[in-house]
Amino acid sequence: MEKKTALESSVEKVIEALRKAGYCESTILIYQRAYDRLLRSAAIMQTDTFNDALAEHFVNDSANVRTGQYCHLRKRLHSSSIRKLRECEGKGYVGWKPCVESKIDKPVTIEFNKIHAEFLEYLKAGRKSKNTVDSYRNISCKFLIFIERLGYTDLITVPLKLIHEFFLELRGTWDSGSLRTAASGLRSFLNFAEGGTELLSEVPDKLLRKSAIIPVLAQEEEQAIWDVLKTDAVSSRDKAIMVLSLLTGLRAVDIVNLRLSDIDWKCDVINISQRKTNEPLVLPLLPAIGNAMAGYIVNDRPKTDSQYVFLSYLAPHKPLKDHSSCYFIVRNIFLRAGVRLGNELKGTRLLRHHMASKMLKKGVAVQTISLTLGHVNPNSADIYLTTDDKNLRDCALNLSVIPMKVGGLR
Repeated sequence: MEKKTALESSVEKVIEALRKAGYCESTILIYQRAYDRLLRSAAIMQTDTFNDALAEHFVNDSANVRTGQYCHLRKRLHSSSIRKLRECEGKGYVGWKPCVESKIDKPVTIEFNKIHAEFLEYLKAGRKSKNTVDSYRNISCKFLIFIERLGYTDLITVPLKLIHEFFLELRGTWDSGSLRTAASGLRSFLNFAEGGTELLSEVPDKLLRKSAIIPVLAQEEEQAIWDVLKTDAVSSRDKAIMVLSLLTGLRAVDIVNLRLSDIDWKCDVINISQRKTNEPLVLPLLPAIGNAMAGYIVNDRPKTDSQYVFLSYLAPHKPLKDHSSCYFIVRNIFLRAGVRLGNELKGTRLLRHHMASKMLKKGVAVQTISLTLGHVNPNSADIYLTTDDKNLRDCALNLSVIPMKVGGLR
């Protein structure tokens, strides 16, 4: 085993300090990639220690790798990386301010605090996702503070009309999509809390859903991606992730948590328990997916006892941390394919939309699409109807039948 250089040890120390300071994994990954570039620069300059010449060269390496033009974000990242490295080496400690979680106001009443704490334990015991727990914690806190402010100390004495007033107050700052989530969270809380079931009838159940037209890949964009995947420009791991996402619409969180035991090679299926919903999902192991994954697992996957399918390139070859890993992989493939180079939506969410859109255009029932995507609510896939341009045009009214003056539209 090769001995680490002084610079490599310093970089590891900074990355570990970032993690201890509470930086999120996606931010740490960005810094890790920057430090990988620094180590490559050090190898070219034939130095294994940190020095001013290396720092100056690295900070001035501020050109966009695709366009060759100056990139301010790249220079800021490189400058920040150098500052952190210098502080870590010079002072022997890290004084960066830790990330503080956003604070949510809590009710004052002891009984309300007790109910709320028990509700959170109930959600965690039910294996609700972190996003769901955070969302339901927020709305239940707001509701308890709302009725507490009006002088109530228990749910049994709360009149029905206050539910309506609570949502009127929320409507002042929340959009319609958020109100749907609020209603779901409050309904869960009232079902759990003693005296809450009497209030359930007043929780609105027909709130509007956001129905913006969702983005999908154009046919030429998808072809450009497949053309790149046929070359050696993409690693076998990244190719397997891209093909899996493009052909199944699997969520990024489920891709990074995919285990070797989830793949049934004999029956040609993938069996998982979805991280977002905890519901089982069975997907067909299509030949293109199976070939891409087998190529990675057999030929390029690091030899390790880890049961996760997709691992980091660098030792100790840990599983990919979170959805941001998939985002960077998809984004880089897009760059190589020359598609989505602006601020358009990128990542596995776009690929999920695209896969559903293709199924819809082929005449697959919306309920079947919903099952394939792993939705708990079969109506969740209705949003993909916005991607069916042809049928949407057929639904449009012809204005020629409406009488109007010739100059009416001038």
